[in-house]
Amino acid sequence: MSASKYEIGFDVISDLAASDDGSRGRNEATTRMHLIDRIVFDALQWPKDQCTPEESHGGLYADYVLGLPKRQVIWEAKKEGVYFELPVEAKTREVSLPSLARNNGNLDAALKQVGGYCTSRGIPVAVASNGHQLVAFIGSRIDGVPPTQGRAIIFRSLAEMRDDFQTLWNCLSYPAIERRHLESRVTKEALAPPPEKLSSRLLRYPGVKRRNELEHELRTLGEIFLQDLVKDEDFKDEFIEKCYCSSGALSQYALISKEILKNRYAASGQGMKKTVTSASDKKGVSKDLLNAVLAKSVTKRPVILLGDVGVGKTSFIKNLVSVEASEELKRGIVLYVDFGREPALRTDLQNYVLDSFERQLREDHQVNLASDTFVRGIYHGDLLALRDGIYGFLREEDPVAYRLKEVELLAAKIENKSGHLKKAIEHLTSGERRTVVIFLDNIDQRQDDFQEEVFLIAQSMAETWPVTCFVTLRPSTYNKSRRQGSLSAYQNRVFTISPPRIDLVVQKRLEFALEQLRDGGLTLSGEGVSVESHMLREYIEVIVDSIDRNSSLAECIDNVSAGNVRDALDLLTIFVGSGHVDTGKILEIKIRTGKYYIPLHEFLRAVIYGDNEHYSPDNSFVANMFDVISLNSSEHFLMPHMIDYCLRSSQSPKSEAGYVLQNDVFSYLQSLGYRDLQISSAFARAERSKLCDFAMTDEEAPTRLRITQRGAYILRKLVTEFVYVDAVVVDTPILDEGFREIITDVWYIEDRLDRAAHFVGYLDTSWEEAPRPEGGFDWPSVSSALSRSIEEVRRRIDARRRED
Repeated sequence: MSASKYEIGFDVISDLAASDDGSRGRNEATTRMHLIDRIVFDALQWPKDQCTPEESHGGLYADYVLGLPKRQVIWEAKKEGVYFELPVEAKTREVSLPSLARNNGNLDAALKQVGGYCTSRGIPVAVASNGHQLVAFIGSRIDGVPPTQGRAIIFRSLAEMRDDFQTLWNCLSYPAIERRHLESRVTKEALAPPPEKLSSRLLRYPGVKRRNELEHELRTLGEIFLQDLVKDEDFKDEFIEKCYCSSGALSQYALISKEILKNRYAASGQGMKKTVTSASDKKGVSKDLLNAVLAKSVTKRPVILLGDVGVGKTSFIKNLVSVEASEELKRGIVLYVDFGREPALRTDLQNYVLDSFERQLREDHQVNLASDTFVRGIYHGDLLALRDGIYGFLREEDPVAYRLKEVELLAAKIENKSGHLKKAIEHLTSGERRTVVIFLDNIDQRQDDFQEEVFLIAQSMAETWPVTCFVTLRPSTYNKSRRQGSLSAYQNRVFTISPPRIDLVVQKRLEFALEQLRDGGLTLSGEGVSVESHMLREYIEVIVDSIDRNSSLAECIDNVSAGNVRDALDLLTIFVGSGHVDTGKILEIKIRTGKYYIPLHEFLRAVIYGDNEHYSPDNSFVANMFDVISLNSSEHFLMPHMIDYCLRSSQSPKSEAGYVLQNDVFSYLQSLGYRDLQISSAFARAERSKLCDFAMTDEEAPTRLRITQRGAYILRKLVTEFVYVDAVVVDTPILDEGFREIITDVWYIEDRLDRAAHFVGYLDTSWEEAPRPEGGFDWPSVSSALSRSIEEVRRRIDARRRED
């Protein structure tokens, strides 16, 4: 029998303790490699892909950030020679941080450093270690106690870590960190953690869902035709012409009010008077934006195109250049850098941008910045000055030497890359009367400090070059930079790009893919695909016909993607070739009968599970509404109460763009009997799972939130579906021992139906102790709908068996 992770970790710590010879000569890098890496990855079993080393935040770098995508621990490493003065009393494992820091400069500095990192990033657990000693505490708290005034667990040596490895494991190991044992030990507000989830007892969780060869190759084809095709330069113009959908159109399937959809970026313009306007109007691109592109409005600052991730900012730019302003820009020069696709080293970012511009001028606009004729043209004045200067006599007496002086002068000009490019653009705009427009796109896919530097480059260009410079940003980045970054110093013109209608995007994208498949427009030999592309054509026809016939599919895609075009296409790609769907059956029926209509539950199964064998909230578009962090069974309904309150508040006439004050939500949930830790955990999950949008004000913390389409869809629709509870049951702690014994890992559909019924029964029992606010979330109605869904599945299975 193979050793458990706990046993493996204990053996690692034992080996480290046994090899400790008392020498302390390692520097920080060596300490990390020889000791801390082994403690974190080998002893505490943190997978390396769950670690982000040297993560930057506000210009400060944390040594180890553990947990992805939910970051859980910051581990700060000190060199071996930095000794911490820790209490010597026997068996003292838990001590107060002030007593530790008193007269202990090394440790005090380390505790403040890692505690500050945790507080600024909202990461709960802080660890400071020199490889031999370790201090762990809660670095991000919500109970009013400053992190450095709380309590900590300490280990004075590797030998102590070995002798009390159980405590080390329970507090800091990868398998145990979710149980919040450290928090329960060192904070007064801690709640007793719930029992393990069913997922913790599964052998390979979340696992990878196997796909047969047909499904695997259909997924490859789906990625090519639904996503990668648009990146092919050969299809760029045709794609824009046939697939572009105007931004700002309101969804007909959204389960939130149209006022919220209209005011997606209301918080972004807070306090900005009239500088934030829509990029589109009923006729298309707004006149103000077109004037900015054509340099008809004077600006010495970058123009910001503001939009959430996936709303189609890049498509908007391409349509703007290729269609809306194509006539006006016929003789214009458009320089474009896509930081989402093209790599760039942050240390040499300005040169990267300049090199990109130089290449585009040469390849796309036939302007060779190194051409002798062009260079002499833009520096004609400097050459005249040389002729009139001290070397002018060489022009007659020694023409070769004079020519070399000219070359020397021009070479120095060219070597100043930024100055030379600026001079060239000035020549193009004044001498040749050409408009130059710059787009710096997708910088919001990079780290904050990277975005700040790109914006400063854009500001410099807009201020000193004869160009109009556009920068795309997401609202969260924009608001943060307005408060404390580069944007705080400038009053920029901002145009907001709202999402297009997702159903139209999906329809046009599928039709475009079908057209290319029918025309045989792509060669797939280099993709390692042997299946005939007509199979994908049949499959996409199934999806198109199903969406036309079954509006619930369009409703699902629209709301789960929540206006994010990228997410909507990901949902379709996930479905094509999913191991959770009987692809062979679908194609066989479609080819044999000419039609197949996808039922909602079949599509939902692929969406909820993704590529995993079992449901995992970290890898799914769909959140678990019933998760808990305590032994309080009523907490199963905390998230539904919260989302329901946000939904009802968004419909109030007093609501501003659908927002509700976070303090009001907190107070409401507290009035229902929920504790601060439970509510804060629900807030974090709601933001991470995109159930709610959090708006940033001039303060550091989010103070307002509103429900998203995804949050409304899960609350209103998914929680009543068998396929949903069948998935999230493995991720929900079962607090009742009797139910925990019968809610187990099962495979066959009959057993899963029984398990779902038991889960509903367990939640029915939990509801008996839960708060029941008037007009609030009503579990009994959800329970009834769920029971009907379970029975409907049973009837379908029985009917199918009778047919067979």
